[in-house]
Amino acid sequence: MLSLDTLVTDLIFAGNAALDQKTLLAGLGGEEALTGQKLLDVDSLDPRAEMELFPSMPFRHRNEKRLIFIADEAGPMRANPGPEELVPVDLRHAKDWLVTMCTNLPVRLGRLFAMGSWGDAVLVARSARDLRGIALLPWVLDPQTDVDGKKRASQLSQKEFETKLMAYEKRLEELDDEEILAGLQGVNVERRGPLIILDVLEADGTWMPTRSLEMEAQLAAMERFSILPGAPAAKRVKPPAAAAGPAGGKPAAPPAPAAPEPPAPPKGPPLRTAECEGKVVLIFPPERFDLDVAAALGKRDWDHVVTKHDAVPGAIRDRIHRDGAMWIAPLEFLSEVFIDGKPLTKADFLRDGQMVSDAVRALEVHFPRFGPVVLFEVTGKGRFVSSLLDRAAQAAQLVAS
Repeated sequence: MLSLDTLVTDLIFAGNAALDQKTLLAGLGGEEALTGQKLLDVDSLDPRAEMELFPSMPFRHRNEKRLIFIADEAGPMRANPGPEELVPVDLRHAKDWLVTMCTNLPVRLGRLFAMGSWGDAVLVARSARDLRGIALLPWVLDPQTDVDGKKRASQLSQKEFETKLMAYEKRLEELDDEEILAGLQGVNVERRGPLIILDVLEADGTWMPTRSLEMEAQLAAMERFSILPGAPAAKRVKPPAAAAGPAGGKPAAPPAPAAPEPPAPPKGPPLRTAECEGKVVLIFPPERFDLDVAAALGKRDWDHVVTKHDAVPGAIRDRIHRDGAMWIAPLEFLSEVFIDGKPLTKADFLRDGQMVSDAVRALEVHFPRFGPVVLFEVTGKGRFVSSLLDRAAQAAQLVAS
């Protein structure tokens, strides 16, 4: 059994790597370096399990071996895992071990992350293209995001999804290494020989996962997708130098920037708001909730969640920005949430879920990119997830109202 929020060290080896046990053990730092680590040979898993727990397709190529080390004996790093919860562990030693392994062995990509959470604390690669490739996995695997990076209200057709998969490798040709790395802000970037090392650790080695999601978005650079997948993206335009003014005078003032385009209204119906014990509760329709929204909720990015097109009074908006908000959203598949590091099954839900009223069954689970939530099923209404952890009955009443 894999424990949620334990430290994971992930290695993807080059496809032509010839590894024998002696060479591998030496490159890992010897048997002492593996003390307290649980080794997981990903290729021994059912491919469907890998896609649920540690997705690496289509990034990983044929014949590329993948090994994962899980500090399972150390237990969870946080009492309450979540994107806004600091990981209060000094990860600098773990980073150094990762870099050492990537130096000694033919590793294509090395990562440091937490079990059950999306986002990497440390990334090590030999090309920035591979760094962008791993950051684009959420795009290529999202069934509601199209080939141009636009979010759909409904799922893509099989043909559209296959078209996006075929465009994945082409998208990686649109930016060169210099352009990819130039787009990083607030990320520690280091080069050691052929290795490019990125991390979002604080000076004391602690880790705030919300910074990982920011790094991922900067590497993915979906806003720079070309109209035709694979065509070189337009180079970033540097601001022109200030024009010279009259002789001996001050430089002429630069032209005023053009007004930004107004944001497009979100697809789908508007959000609904309610009250629960003095807190604002956002109630999402199916078309308005996905992993990106969950990440924004975890980061308290309220401008991303509640747009100006939502009919939310100004006084409630002010409360949301000042005090935050709780939320409720529909859930289509049980496998979208996790318990004990594994996708939830119907049998697990029926066995472990508690009846909180005659028509409501509830269970605390982990939602990717956000953290702990309560999953509840209302007879005749469907399944929902909510940040109202210990108030599933109240959440069910809000859904029914």
